[in-house]
Amino acid sequence: MTVLLDPGTGGAEANYPTRPITLVLGAAPGSGADILARALLPDIAAEVGQRLAIDYQPGASGNIGAARVARARPDGHTVLLSTRSASLHKVMYPYMDYDFARDLKPIAMVATMPIVVVMGNHVAANDMLDAMELARFNPGRYVCASVGVGTTNHVLCEILQASAGMRMQHIPYQSSAAALNDVVAGLVDFLFTPLSAALPHIKSRRVCAVAVTSQLRIDEIPDVPTIEEIGFSEAGADDWYALMAPTGTAPRIVARLNRALNAVLANRDVRQRLARLGYMAPG
Repeated sequence: MTVLLDPGTGGAEANYPTRPITLVLGAAPGSGADILARALLPDIAAEVGQRLAIDYQPGASGNIGAARVARARPDGHTVLLSTRSASLHKVMYPYMDYDFARDLKPIAMVATMPIVVVMGNHVAANDMLDAMELARFNPGRYVCASVGVGTTNHVLCEILQASAGMRMQHIPYQSSAAALNDVVAGLVDFLFTPLSAALPHIKSRRVCAVAVTSQLRIDEIPDVPTIEEIGFSEAGADDWYALMAPTGTAPRIVARLNRALNAVLANRDVRQRLARLGYMAPG
C-alpha cells in the first residue's frame, strides 16, 4: 500500500536523513526479511542519499525487533522491516512491552511473500497428500518446523494439522536457514517457510516443495499445487513485509521514506529482481 501523508513544512527534519539509517529486522540472517532487505537496500540508499545498515534483532516472532523500534527516537533514523507475525503479538506475546498498532506508524508496504511447505527427501511420500496420510497414521512421529512460535508459518502448520486431523511435533527455529539445513540433513520432516529462503534448496532438489499457501501457483515453482487445491484452504495465507517507523515520527519524514521506497518499487528491474527471489511487489 502507499501511505499518503501531508509532508508538512519547515522543521529540523527538512534535511532528513542526516546520518545512516538503521533498518531493524526481527529476524536472523538468511530469513525472508533479510533476503528482501539486501535486495532493496542499495536502491533505497541511492534514493535517500544515505547508507542503510541492517540491525538483526531475532526472537519472539519478530517482536523483539519491533519493540526496539517502538522505543527508538522518532527521527526516521531507526525503522523496522516488519512481517505479519509481529502484528499478532497481542495474542501470542501479550507480555511484550509495546503495542504494534499504537507504537508503530506504517510507512509503506514493501512486498508479499508466498509461504511454501517443503518436505525432506528422507520422507517416504510422493506429495503433500501422501505426507499427510503418513502423519495422520503416525501421530507425533513427524516434525514440522517453523521460524518461531506465533509466526505465520507456525500458525499455518497448526491450522493444517487441525484441518487434516493429524498431529506432528513442532520445533521452532530462529531462522529459515537453520531450519532448512535440518530438513536437508533429515532431522526435520516438514517446514513452512517463506519461498525466498527455500527457493535455492528447492531448485537444487535438496528439499521437496509439496504445497504453497498462496491463492495461485507460483511462477518459480509452477508444478507445486496450492494448499487450496489439496483441499485445505484454511491453511492458506501469504506473509507480508512493511516498513514501519516509531509513532511520533514527523509526517514529513514518513512521506520522504514513502516516496523513496515507492520510487524503488516502481522500477521494472527491481520488481523483476524481487520476482526472481519469490517476492511480489505491491501495485
